[in-house]
Amino acid sequence: MKKIFLIPLLSSLIFTASSSAQFFNGGGVMIGGGYLDDPGEVYAFGQLRGTVYEDDSFKHSIFLEILGHQDDATLEFDFGGGTFFENGDINFINITANYELEVKFNNPISFYIGGGAGVEIVSLDDRFDFSIDNDANFTAQAFAGFRANFYHGMTAQLGVRYLFRENFRLLGDQFETNDSWAYDLSVGWKF
Repeated sequence: MKKIFLIPLLSSLIFTASSSAQFFNGGGVMIGGGYLDDPGEVYAFGQLRGTVYEDDSFKHSIFLEILGHQDDATLEFDFGGGTFFENGDINFINITANYELEVKFNNPISFYIGGGAGVEIVSLDDRFDFSIDNDANFTAQAFAGFRANFYHGMTAQLGVRYLFRENFRLLGDQFETNDSWAYDLSVGWKF
């Protein structure tokens, strides 16, 4: 039942974010990657950003982010009187709508803080890359970091985030997801 509400909620967040932002007047893109403490894997992300309001001291932005990573899995199957084990992969894709407040200093360095919410799509593949099971759950994040603004609209940032992840069900209850700290580095370009 909870999944039925996730799609309309995410759709309304994305629509609100895209209709309120000035994506072609103060927007940009950001790409990057990082490291998740739990499960100890690297991840990649991309953001489509829009500025809602900006002055000399602050900048309010909203953005749509897609973040993904993959983890190894050992699959367990029960057959009659025996158990069969197989290697596989769990793929995670987080799609979130986010708000960010950027505090500008008197130099090209600024501090940012924010949060967002959305959906995490989880799929389980066997060693032959056949999809075995999937699930979709609520996810949220809080983040902060430092950004360097360069000439010609280029930016770079170093940040930390905390991912809140709802547990998923794959092959019964063989797997579980934990909330995780993540550390990332990214570059961006302004329109």
